Amino acid sequence: MKGLFNLVIALSIITPVSVFFGYIIMDEGDQFTAEHYMVTGLSTIPFVFALLVKFLMTGAEKE
Repeated sequence: MKGLFNLVIALSIITPVSVFFGYIIMDEGDQFTAEHYMVTGLSTIPFVFALLVKFLMTGAEKE
């Protein structure tokens, strides 16, 4: 179970980075708009949920 959480956290860290660089590549280096930052920020939500679930499950694994 610990390996699964580490995998989910690693993938959720890669997602915002890939979205950020994806927008740079798609817009050919044009200036960012509020939509670019919003989508990049929203893509961090899975990372927050993965950390929350990992935190809540740490006590359950010890028992």
